[in-house]
Amino acid sequence: MKILSSPILALKVVELNSKKNIEEYKALLNSFWSNNIYYNYEYMAYYENNLERLTYFILEKEGVPIIIMPFFIRQIDSNIEFSNTFYDVVTPYGYGGPLFNEEFKNYLGYFWNKVDAWYSQNNVVSEFVRFSLRQNSDNYTGNLEHTLTNVRGLILEDQDKQWQNFVPKVRNNFRTAEKNNLSFVAKIGSNISQNDIVEFHSVYIDTMKRNNASEIYFFSLEYFQNLIFSNAQNFSIVFTEKDGVVISTELIIFWKDTMYAFLGGTRGDYFHLRPNDFLRVNIIKLASELKFKYYVLGGGRVDGDGLYKSKKAFFPKDEDPIFYTGRKIINALVYSQLTQVRGSNTTSFFPAYRLPR
Repeated sequence: MKILSSPILALKVVELNSKKNIEEYKALLNSFWSNNIYYNYEYMAYYENNLERLTYFILEKEGVPIIIMPFFIRQIDSNIEFSNTFYDVVTPYGYGGPLFNEEFKNYLGYFWNKVDAWYSQNNVVSEFVRFSLRQNSDNYTGNLEHTLTNVRGLILEDQDKQWQNFVPKVRNNFRTAEKNNLSFVAKIGSNISQNDIVEFHSVYIDTMKRNNASEIYFFSLEYFQNLIFSNAQNFSIVFTEKDGVVISTELIIFWKDTMYAFLGGTRGDYFHLRPNDFLRVNIIKLASELKFKYYVLGGGRVDGDGLYKSKKAFFPKDEDPIFYTGRKIINALVYSQLTQVRGSNTTSFFPAYRLPR
């Protein structure tokens, strides 16, 4: 552990490389940040490998944690013979960046300055940050990029008004689903069973295969079991069923006032029954019953595509938040040398020297 400090503020850097450090991190996340799943150890550990070390920054004010940010630090391999070993930093997949309670937002500038100082002292060449939708990119010391428009809908107490806000296609598809005698099942928290996870995983993997998804999205059954059973209070699994058969499903994350659509899938043979619109309308009803304020559906693969439009149809009048990513070059000379060796000077990929061959 290394500390950069002032008389009041201290930035600690802790590697999650021991049971003690992992348990301390979990306790911090639970005590100060309601166990945000996108920062959860079981969630992040999936992306760790021998070349990427899971670590976190934590800024303390008079010994009290106020900002935390997990990241992977990666050694850079190159044909160039440098006198030092160089590294880069990337935050885990999903909504990340600095996590803090609103009253400590003014400390972001100090946080980033201390992070940059640590980078300079520890041979970090570049940083890539995936931010959340909660405006945690303020005072960022690198370049911010509008990466993807997301759909986030306000949940209304008046569900009749919510119904009228849907685009007509959603309402028509829901009526079709009702005529097809579909049913909605929600399992919440400790009510989630082993069989529920198996059912979800089966439909999810079937969907990934149908969509020719990248290998990274083929999460194992054990991954979901470990993640959900270790953090049950933060999850719900919902199903659309036809005659007792699960035909559509979504894994939902709970955090504070927001429900997040995490992962889901649909059996291809049942699209004509409109199970997805049926599922989402019922999720919104559930969110209202549970007193959530927002439902985040994420975005498309690119802005404005069919996937985005299908999500936007539920909240056509709501303002879309932007998913930003941050790109920062700390050591411009080494970054340029690495990029030239790779011949990747013109790419928009960041960092350019890691452009897949």
